[in-house]
Amino acid sequence: MIILKSGRSKWVEEQLEMSKYIGMRKHRSQFTQLELNSITSRLKSIERWKLCHHALDRMRERQINVTYDDVVSTIHNCKVFEYKIDYHKKTNRCQERVGVLGNAVINHCYNLNVVYNLSNSQIVSAWLTRVDDLHYTLDWSLYNKDMKVFGLYEDNLKVK
Repeated sequence: MIILKSGRSKWVEEQLEMSKYIGMRKHRSQFTQLELNSITSRLKSIERWKLCHHALDRMRERQINVTYDDVVSTIHNCKVFEYKIDYHKKTNRCQERVGVLGNAVINHCYNLNVVYNLSNSQIVSAWLTRVDDLHYTLDWSLYNKDMKVFGLYEDNLKVK
């Protein structure tokens, strides 16, 4: 564990910093290239994703018939559309979540959307949107262009 001059661990400092952004979101159009590349690299660097019960329930409820491999493969063929900090009450932790839109077309007219939790390598949720959905109902008041994106690395400018 790294102890900083403040006497706190690096992890505690990061959690305190993240807590300032709980509930905030940053849209793809608001990312810098470094932010987008870093998020994409971090997604691709996780070797094994866990499918949480909520995601399984939501996929059953929405009658989304996809395999684990289908869901995980969206990372390699997608567009990141959102970065968000959530607070998880059960673990008392801030968590980084990333929403992605899969490029593959399912049932001739849908794209798979998946929310990944970067903090614990979990797949949080999944749903389908129509390929022709232009997101006219997107509520821009939920997004903050000045929100900090954590885990940025200058050497992530070249995405794998």
